[in-house]
Amino acid sequence: MKIMNVRPVFAALIASMVLAACGGAATPTLDAMVKPAEATLPQPTEDAMMAKPTEDAMLPKPTEDAMMKPTESAMGDAMMSNSPAWFDIALKDVNSGQAFKLSDFKGQIVLVEGMAAWCTTCLRQQRELVNLHDQIGDAAISVAIDVDLNEDEALLKRHAESNGFTWRYAIGGPELVQALAAEFGNKFLNPPSVPMFLIDKDGGVHLLDFGIKSVEYLTAQIQSYQ
Repeated sequence: MKIMNVRPVFAALIASMVLAACGGAATPTLDAMVKPAEATLPQPTEDAMMAKPTEDAMLPKPTEDAMMKPTESAMGDAMMSNSPAWFDIALKDVNSGQAFKLSDFKGQIVLVEGMAAWCTTCLRQQRELVNLHDQIGDAAISVAIDVDLNEDEALLKRHAESNGFTWRYAIGGPELVQALAAEFGNKFLNPPSVPMFLIDKDGGVHLLDFGIKSVEYLTAQIQSYQ
């Protein structure tokens, strides 16, 4: 086996390194060979870093109107939103001649009586209502709805005036009478049974006991919904 003579090879390598040094050719340094060149991405300027976002770039602030709480009217509308559609049937108070709807009394307690001018039991109940309002004042509003379709405004007005009843009296009319029958049953259209319901402050409807209702009974009902 022959052994290679490495001396000529080593000598050639030394010679090439000397020539490179003499020729001024730059050889890479150790750091250059190990570390990659730094990226030349532009650095943000101090002004760019300190600048605040423009007004257009910022999210819009809520307006004063958007931050305001719901108005009393809006809250009242929300309270009545679940009330029956017949709350909006137009009625006429024969005592004052003014138009009204049951939905006008949002936020108040209302006692609504089904009656007729010929009904003596209704008359007894209405005299109890006089005593009731003497005691509670405006804690509740009374509305009398004539459910007899054979009676008219002139007759109902004479009934109210001759007995000194000053709260709202109105002819029900076919649309409201049918709606009341659908809501409470046909017994509500029988005036001698003294039908009455209570509307609470949130627009909820509560059928009260049939028959004559005492001041004490009505007062307790009203207080339970105040």
